[in-house]
Amino acid sequence: MHSTRRFRTVVAPMAAVLFLTAVALPTSGVAADRAWLVRVVGVSVDSDAHAVEVLGTSEGLSISTSSGFGFGLDLEYRASRRLGVDFGVLSAAPSIGTSVGVGFKSISASADVTMTPISAGLNVHLTPDSRFDVYIGPLLAYVVYDSFTLTAGPGLSESFSSENDVGFGANLGVDVGLDSKGRWAFNASIKYIDTTLEAKPSDGDAGRTDFDPTIFGFGFGYRF
Repeated sequence: MHSTRRFRTVVAPMAAVLFLTAVALPTSGVAADRAWLVRVVGVSVDSDAHAVEVLGTSEGLSISTSSGFGFGLDLEYRASRRLGVDFGVLSAAPSIGTSVGVGFKSISASADVTMTPISAGLNVHLTPDSRFDVYIGPLLAYVVYDSFTLTAGPGLSESFSSENDVGFGANLGVDVGLDSKGRWAFNASIKYIDTTLEAKPSDGDAGRTDFDPTIFGFGFGYRF
């Protein structure tokens, strides 16, 4: 985790400079006619979490995860033919699960963790003149984690309060033109966010895990 923090301190300022550079560029050519693109997508979120570190102790806990589904809204401003500044928000609830030892038994517990990344990114368009407009770029995200309840069965549950996090990541996508005027498009994308989930029960030590979701999105866009 220490190497991740050092990496963040380098990448975050660099990404911020890229965003400001893109905003300062003049809009030109065809992009000036329809500089904005709004995308509405359905998303599938897969977390990479597999272990929880209990803070202040040497204890750890293994966990498993499963996909969560949700929706996202994305707005891109085309600052130039190849560069776009992208703002987005999405929400989904991937599940986490673990086994808890109670006496001589092992009881499985699970919870849905709702996460809402609010992101800003720089899209570099690799094929701006093609019907298949492929883009890639870095992003920064403020990730809001809702409180959740880990449930093992009737009367066996534990509520956790969560801390929000600032993470960084990358975005890869394609807009496929659907009409001759270039206004409507089908969108497919993959996002990755390096983010940490830290949660604390009401009467115990906080735990932390590298949540690191991969986000698959499919939807439609409209250029205006």
